[in-house]
Amino acid sequence: MMISILRVMLLALIRDRGALVMAFVLPPAIYVIFASIFAGTTGDQLRLRVVVLDTVQSAVTQRLAEAIRADPTFRRPQRAPNSREELETMVRQDEADVGILLRADPAQEVPGGPAPVVVIGDSAKAVGTPIVAGQLQRLFAEKLPDAAYRRTFADIERRFVPLEPGQKARVAAILDAMGTQAAEGGTAAASEKPSEKPTPLVEQVTVKSAAGGIAAAVVYYAGAVGVMFLMFSSIQSSMVLIDERQNGIFDRLLSGQGRLGALLGGKFLFLVLQGVLQASLIFIVAKLAYGVDFTARWPEWSALTLAASAAAASFALLLSATCRTREQAQTLSNFIVLVLSALGGSMVPRFLMPPWLQNISAVMPNAWVIDGYHGLLWRDAPPSQIELPIALLAGVTVALFGSAWLVLRLRLRA
Repeated sequence: MMISILRVMLLALIRDRGALVMAFVLPPAIYVIFASIFAGTTGDQLRLRVVVLDTVQSAVTQRLAEAIRADPTFRRPQRAPNSREELETMVRQDEADVGILLRADPAQEVPGGPAPVVVIGDSAKAVGTPIVAGQLQRLFAEKLPDAAYRRTFADIERRFVPLEPGQKARVAAILDAMGTQAAEGGTAAASEKPSEKPTPLVEQVTVKSAAGGIAAAVVYYAGAVGVMFLMFSSIQSSMVLIDERQNGIFDRLLSGQGRLGALLGGKFLFLVLQGVLQASLIFIVAKLAYGVDFTARWPEWSALTLAASAAAASFALLLSATCRTREQAQTLSNFIVLVLSALGGSMVPRFLMPPWLQNISAVMPNAWVIDGYHGLLWRDAPPSQIELPIALLAGVTVALFGSAWLVLRLRLRA
């Protein structure tokens, strides 16, 4: 009896392609996506976009700047800033993940002075700032060991005992040789243990955002969660189209005064309205509970929300037009939405992904919506920067709605 039941259930699973996909395709796919993301956050795959501004132009700062640009763990943005204000703007506007300001010679220990290197990041990418600061410490010790030891000897001489001229000359000669060796590809490590805390090499700074003191994750996930559930709810509501086709209601409507375009258009308008209301509720809660002021950018927010809702509605209609049963639509929608959400940034911010995965996610509609909301509410992006995601979403809407109409037209003729 037990073997018979096992055989029946096994045959049922084999015949159900949707169940096979959900059981044996979706879990490995989601695992690969998340493994690729989180493996990159702890290794060299997390290649942050780092921009350097050298305001000193000394021999040491130029060597450090070149070491940063040549380091394979960093990526270089397309342009370089000319001032600290421009560097902070590039970080704030997402042209760079982290900025590095060289404002003093690291080899010169200044008692009580500021850190010679400033790492500037955005709190929306809070993990990037300490990662870059740690990499800078490593680069400074490996590529500029002479400068690292100069700071150590200067601190020892200032705190403990001055060196004699002959001693200073011998130290300078040794350090110059270390610098030559490092330039030729050699490495050296420095160990510094003074009795008092020396002037730090790196200072970490966070740029201010348009959202003020609100946590970056609060702003980010208002859009990230919103677009994911926008797709789920649109698909669930659109499945009435499958019921109408199975019950014959759809054919009766078309046999009367109804036209296919008008019937699809009516369902499309309902789904868009539902999506706008759903997104509005999420952002209203974000405003009341956390102070996310989306009303300050009301026109742009409305246009982006309308475009996102229209794209989700057209996708839902195409899915319901293609699938023959609710079970097929439910299985396929879960697979597609979860993969799109994982790749598009609804679950994990895209900057944490390795570069190859970021390139894939850049073509995901979820990413366009999330970047649009984040640009409006966190970076205070100008309207011109919101036009592109809106235009892309509008193009997707037209293409998917037209495909849904064509699929249904072919079904009617069959």
